[in-house]
Formats: sequence, structure tokens, C-alpha cells
Amino acid sequence: MALASDEMDAEPTGAELVRDALSRKDLAAARQRIALARLLALAETDVLAIQHLARDGQLTASRLARLLGLSSGGATALVQRLERAGCVVREPHPSDRRSTLLRLTPELQARASAPLAPLVSELDAIVAALPEGEAAVVERFLREVADAAERHAEALAQRSSPRVAAPVVNPVRTLWA
Repeated sequence: MALASDEMDAEPTGAELVRDALSRKDLAAARQRIALARLLALAETDVLAIQHLARDGQLTASRLARLLGLSSGGATALVQRLERAGCVVREPHPSDRRSTLLRLTPELQARASAPLAPLVSELDAIVAALPEGEAAVVERFLREVADAAERHAEALAQRSSPRVAAPVVNPVRTLWA
């Protein structure tokens, strides 16, 4: 759909500028995940699992599966792959004997942290350069954005769940059928 010339010339609003900056950040994060997967010789889903474990410290395989949208079989394969690669260890769950917790190995933490250290340093410098009190405003804003994004990710995941019966679709017909 084409925009009228006066709509194209309009200055972006504050909300549009913020959404654009957040979109750029999300896209850069996706590129970083792809590059990190290559550096670590892992699949992108493996790195996403590692990121979840780094964020939470430890997770059950079933919780990790829900976060990644994997079946229980897919989660089992993922965990076995990460164990073989020396990325995770299983530990007994402190309150549920039927369950284990996954935790990143110190070796993987070091291997994954090294390539990201320059970014962390640059982010720390950016925050340090903010005028007094602005870091708290930025942190609150980003936390609220993350909360909203997590809520919407969960809602999308629930709507896209394979448990919901897919509509019956007629087979694709060629032009000649």
C-alpha cells in the first residue's frame, strides 16, 4: 500500500522512533546469536537455549522446551546435544526427585562470554555516560518493554501451539488441475 506524499514527509513520532530503535536492537541481537552459534559450532536454537539458561541460571528441560516451543522429544535431543558439546550439566532438582535442572558449564560460560565482552563493555560505558538518574529511567523503560514483549511472546506461543487443531486445507492445485 502506497502512502500519500504528506504521510511520507511526516516526521516520525516519539513512539515510532523508539519502536524503530527497539527493532534495530532485536535484529542486531538475532545477528549476534547467529554469529555466536557459528563461533561455538552450535545451532542457533542451541544458542537460544544457552541464552535462556544464562538468564535464568537453571531450568528444567520441560520449561526450556516451553520457552523454545519444542516437543518433549525435541527438548530431549537438544539437551543431549548440549551435554555432548559440554555446554550443560544436569543436576538433581532440590524439591522434585523426578526432575533435573539444567545448568551451563563454566567452560561454556567462558567460551560464550568472551566474544560478547566488547559489547558488554560498550554498554557499560554508555550507561556510565548517562546523566544522573537517567539510568534508572532507561532501566525501568526497558524492563517494562521486556515484560510486554514476554507477555506477547507467551500469547503468540499459546496461539501457535500445535495442540490447536490446524484448519483443513485443500491441497494446492496447479493451474491445469
